[in-house]
Amino acid sequence: MKAKPPSQQAIRGWFDRTYRTLGLEYLREGEFYSIFMEYLGVKPGDRLLDVGCGPGLLLGQAVDRGAEAWGIDVSASALALARKLVPAARVSVGNAEALAFAGGSFDHLTCIGTFEHFLDGDRALAEWRRVLRKDGRICVMVPNSWTLKWQLELRRGLHHPDSHERAASLGHWRGIFLRNGFEIEALHRDEWPRYSRRRALRGPGRGFLAESLHARHLVPLRFANQFVFILRPGAG
Repeated sequence: MKAKPPSQQAIRGWFDRTYRTLGLEYLREGEFYSIFMEYLGVKPGDRLLDVGCGPGLLLGQAVDRGAEAWGIDVSASALALARKLVPAARVSVGNAEALAFAGGSFDHLTCIGTFEHFLDGDRALAEWRRVLRKDGRICVMVPNSWTLKWQLELRRGLHHPDSHERAASLGHWRGIFLRNGFEIEALHRDEWPRYSRRRALRGPGRGFLAESLHARHLVPLRFANQFVFILRPGAG
């Protein structure tokens, strides 16, 4: 029998415990999030919403580029960190499936490593379309179920049921975004493995961004650990 998904309260509790225990160790280094700003072409004066903002590492990159940054998260523990790390950003507890913003409020929306935890992805995507401007763009990163890494993590029980974390193939994720009325403008692999190797060999990641944007990869995209979709609202 198929397991019943956790409640929103259980997911919130899992994230609160994770951030209280691990803090920033749960996430990647702040400078890495600059690559998502580059994919979107964020510029001064743009309005950006980060859905599942956590402690605000991506928001910090948006603010550094002169953007007006908002963030929502289900975890009050994560937001307490965000208010200290990025005081210029406006953060609040919120649910991606019921955004408390007027229609057409944002030029950009980001959702990095969070969409796979949602209870109702279709409803969240409808909300994203609503709050995004007609020429707005979305950057969303999701995990690949085809990787050996994901399969080993499942066998070792590393994904707690309360986190409601799922993965899917490239084709499956693509289908979700297309059926919800989005156009796929670009598709990238997650560059974190390359960044980590580069940092280990050469120290802090100056030049990482330019290098990653023009990198050639031997492994086909469909086998990447995670996929980064750049989406636009469709005409329909």
